[in-house]
Amino acid sequence: MKRLAMILIVVVLAGAMLQWGLDRTPAGSKAGDRELFPSASSVLDLLGGARQYLAYNMYIKTDTLHHTYYGSFVQEAELVPYLVLVTYLDPHYESAFFVGTGIIDALGQHEEALAFNLRGIEANPESADLYYSLGDLYLEEKEYGKAREAFEKALQYEPEIVSRNMVMLALESACHALGDEEAQRRFILLRAQYSLVALYRLGLDPVAMGDSIRKINDMLNTAAGLGRGK
Repeated sequence: MKRLAMILIVVVLAGAMLQWGLDRTPAGSKAGDRELFPSASSVLDLLGGARQYLAYNMYIKTDTLHHTYYGSFVQEAELVPYLVLVTYLDPHYESAFFVGTGIIDALGQHEEALAFNLRGIEANPESADLYYSLGDLYLEEKEYGKAREAFEKALQYEPEIVSRNMVMLALESACHALGDEEAQRRFILLRAQYSLVALYRLGLDPVAMGDSIRKINDMLNTAAGLGRGK
């Protein structure tokens, strides 16, 4: 059974790599699933419970290469079919969607990255990380209202890759772009409160906390000048 599973994986991966090499369309997109690469889901169904195990092993190896290749667009592009295949094997592998979205977008394939990310959210509707990357994609498009909605959705859940601080900072940026100073002020205050609680939990001495306290004070000073008199 294990030998058969590995043979099927090689076949599916070869198809995914061929598709990506021909038209830069990830096989994990809606169109790729049903039109350009229709046999993938059927083949992978035969793997049964081995899918999660294979997904884990493939992602660990791919993630190691991602760190090695970081900054090299050509080499990172080679990882896309593997990340897409991981999401076929286990659609709940949020990290594969998150990393894959970033690489595909960095390669200039924005629409494909958006479709891949949305497929990830469809399979993982409570993923703070995927909502965060969705908001990031909308920021690129200057769709600030959609970006804000995505970041607010991300804030409802607990992220595993990004931090809540990053989500709140992104929300501040979206609100600033929308000209909503009151909302921007609210999220700055929320981030300051979150940072204070985090410092308290770390239990650092006052000297070690000096820089962090100054940054929090800067946040509060910025918030004090926003959303007033409007």
